[in-house]
Amino acid sequence: MLSPYRWAWYLPGVLAVAWGGYGLLTAAMGPMPLSWAVFFAIGIIGHDLLLAPITIGVGFLLGRLLPPTLRAPAQVALIGTGVVLLASFAYVQGRGVSSDVPSAVPFDYAARMGALLAVLWVAAAGWAIVRVVRSRRPGPTRTSTLADQPADEPAG
Repeated sequence: MLSPYRWAWYLPGVLAVAWGGYGLLTAAMGPMPLSWAVFFAIGIIGHDLLLAPITIGVGFLLGRLLPPTLRAPAQVALIGTGVVLLASFAYVQGRGVSSDVPSAVPFDYAARMGALLAVLWVAAAGWAIVRVVRSRRPGPTRTSTLADQPADEPAG
């Protein structure tokens, strides 16, 4: 049985889904549940059959091929690349460009996306270099302190 605290966390999400369902079924243009169902089914299938297996495979290969010092920078760079590609996909395609409204999509988003990815990968390469250099340095020598010495036996 769920505790009241857990319900307090679930309630906002349930309310948001209910509000979205209500809006879907009472839209001014008429309910279109079939097109929404197809949209969600394609998203779920695309995630489960394409995106998740590729991500798991790349993670597995990173774990096998890269030394531990390079894994974190590579993972951050790859995840960041995925986020940038997903976020900029519609802009790079030029969706929304109109001669009637020249300020709708005014920039060269492909060049900006490329520049952002270059900055991301240069930063990841710098991070990797720092990690490799630090891993090759000898570790600090530990000096003995009073706290490390065994306590004297109490007189008795």
